Amino acid sequence: MPAGGSVQHRAEAGDNGNFKKSVFERAATHIAPLLTKGPPKQCRSLQNKWAAFRKTYRTVCAIREVSGWTWSDTTGASIGPETSSTWDDYVAKHPDAKPFRNKAWVHFDKVASLMPSHSVSANVFHPLATQATQDLEDNTAAPAPTQQDTPEDDSSSDNEEDALAAPVSTGKCTREPTTPAPAAKRVRASAGVSALQEVAASVARFGDVLAAALAPPPVLVNPTPRRRLDAIAAARKHETWLHRFQLLALIDIFRTDVTACDVYLSLLDDDELRVEWVASQINLPNPISSFV
Repeated sequence: MPAGGSVQHRAEAGDNGNFKKSVFERAATHIAPLLTKGPPKQCRSLQNKWAAFRKTYRTVCAIREVSGWTWSDTTGASIGPETSSTWDDYVAKHPDAKPFRNKAWVHFDKVASLMPSHSVSANVFHPLATQATQDLEDNTAAPAPTQQDTPEDDSSSDNEEDALAAPVSTGKCTREPTTPAPAAKRVRASAGVSALQEVAASVARFGDVLAAALAPPPVLVNPTPRRRLDAIAAARKHETWLHRFQLLALIDIFRTDVTACDVYLSLLDDDELRVEWVASQINLPNPISSFV
């Protein structure tokens, strides 16, 4: 009874697109290694995030079903001059739809894979119900054992004594096939494994959706070694007015201070200012006209 009640609650949670607290706890553990900054995400923050995703998902679904609009994965409801009036009326009644006038929702497909089907009586444990129905049909449609299942013919070919005892053996054989308990146990075990695999897959997809939503934006700045090498290459090309030992001093500054590399690279479009900055870094006297 406790196991049956647990399955029932999971089925109810699956129908409304929500998950139990234990699922959010496992999801928090799943995405923890993917975070590069900030504190670890707590169960409550993931629950709030998922609630917001469900609300946005239903908003987008409603927009997609409005007659006369064409939904695009790039431009959202794709509202133009001819449909702007109907859109304004719709947004007045449904303010949450406003961001999707001409912009789609990048997480829609991933969230849709976690939401339950809209068909009647559908839930995340549908495979289990289907398997149970299949088991019932298999058991009720099982054919009666044939003569090949009984040892009657084999015993007759062995010797005459077994042939005389055939009626007794026949009575025992007809009773043995009527106990399909081993086959039924194997089927129930297979259905349970399928249900657990379905739950595990849902948790993994849920963790992937949250990881994609909470992941930090990609870093667009070149890594430090690349910037250092670019600064050194630029100095060798542009600072031909320096003596060799002075150029080595500037390179040594780039080697130890990546900020100096960034400043130098930003001054490449202003020769006069760049030369003055270089002179100040390697302690050359001013004015520097004699060095250029």
